[in-house]
Amino acid sequence: MQKINIKEGPKLEDYKAYGSLNNLVYEFLETTKKSIAELEGCTIWMINSTATGGGVAEMLPSQIRILRSLGVRIEWMVIEAKDESFFNLTKRIHNAIHASGDGIFTEEDRAIFEKVNAQNADRAVAAIQDGDLVVIHDPQPMPLAAMITKKRNVKMVWRCHIGLEEQNKTTRGVWSFLSDYFDSYDQFVFSLPSYVPEELKKKTSIITPAIDPLSHKNRILHTDKCIGILLQSGIISGREPLLYGYYEHQARRIMPDGSYNAVNHNSDLDLIYRPTVTEVSRWDRLKGFKELMDAFIMMKRENEASSDTSGVPYKRIKAARLILAGPDPAFVADDPEGEEVLNELIEQYQSIDPDLQADIAILLLPLDNPKENALIVNALQRFSNIIVQNSIQEGFGLTATEAMWKQRPVLVSGAAGLRFQVQHNVNGKINEDPTDLISLANMIKNMLNNPKERDKWGFNGQIRVIENFTLFSQIASWLSVLSKLR
Repeated sequence: MQKINIKEGPKLEDYKAYGSLNNLVYEFLETTKKSIAELEGCTIWMINSTATGGGVAEMLPSQIRILRSLGVRIEWMVIEAKDESFFNLTKRIHNAIHASGDGIFTEEDRAIFEKVNAQNADRAVAAIQDGDLVVIHDPQPMPLAAMITKKRNVKMVWRCHIGLEEQNKTTRGVWSFLSDYFDSYDQFVFSLPSYVPEELKKKTSIITPAIDPLSHKNRILHTDKCIGILLQSGIISGREPLLYGYYEHQARRIMPDGSYNAVNHNSDLDLIYRPTVTEVSRWDRLKGFKELMDAFIMMKRENEASSDTSGVPYKRIKAARLILAGPDPAFVADDPEGEEVLNELIEQYQSIDPDLQADIAILLLPLDNPKENALIVNALQRFSNIIVQNSIQEGFGLTATEAMWKQRPVLVSGAAGLRFQVQHNVNGKINEDPTDLISLANMIKNMLNNPKERDKWGFNGQIRVIENFTLFSQIASWLSVLSKLR
């Protein structure tokens, strides 16, 4: 078990300085006074499986900084595991909750699950004191609750960031496996009401994920700063970065032969000069990367068959680029399938015509420096004409939230978490079936060729985020849930 140190970041005064956030901050401070007072004398412990990569690791630092500034004692710990079979198992659990796989889990699986958590329990118990509140995030550390409560008089919360609206044999199988741990928890938190298993509904609160508008991934980047970051990371080339040097670890691109190399080694990406469609996610089959690549290729081929090759719509589609970006899988310890999924995408990429390969970039974003990684994603999103989240299943989809905050038009699938955020033709577009390639290709084409509509969706998207999905609403909800357990 490793205790994570939180670096300095934006303060409440910084958020107040933004007109769009000012009222949110004041309302937050007024409505949370009672809850904060009720938490006096205890420490809140957040426990999850990784300090880098994924929405949980991104959300916690901002939440913790704000809560500490208000006088709340809160700490963050991450379980440690070297057993590859443990993360293979927890990935199967993750997939099964999304109805992928067979949903069959054995007592051998349970032994692996509990063994790794038991190896972390002593360190947790040594830090946690009677009267504290402990929040366990997602399935990986779920067995810890019973181990902690054997030795400490504390209240336990399980926060599940994933889910599926419809239940089937696979989901029932995984919830049956996890149900052995339910009794150790006093409260459950899910992202959407439809994700909650029937037997937990009476003990569940709903807290939607949210973004920190002033984090490195979401802060305002003016054009010169964006271009500087893209130069520093190796995503664009042509000149030396003006103010800062190159990042030690550069973004890499998949080459036509399947190898990794500098982004512009084989052909120029020309990101800042071309209409760009981007999806940024971890390498996961449920993110719909494969289907998005197929739809983009379909759109390109249909465009080449057009009878009018002189008009702007034809030229715009011909010039368009697709970027599929994700982390180097070696840096995401709890996602063993990442490299396997990436290799599948590489094989798909190698099979397409050379002229189309130049229009598609599979980018590996370095995670060695979390700040630099966040800035790269920020710059990529801000220089994209459309941000796509083509998830087959999606617990929530903060990548869409981030894009909407940046006034980037979004195209999302009908996965529940995305459909909850995006209002079709108001602040983005929804392609209900992410595997419907014809519909997906047509929507990308329609969005690229309607710049005024894109501007409208982007503007409305930011308002949607300000009103519903900033960290202040999220923290207020947490304070309400936790204070009621005291």
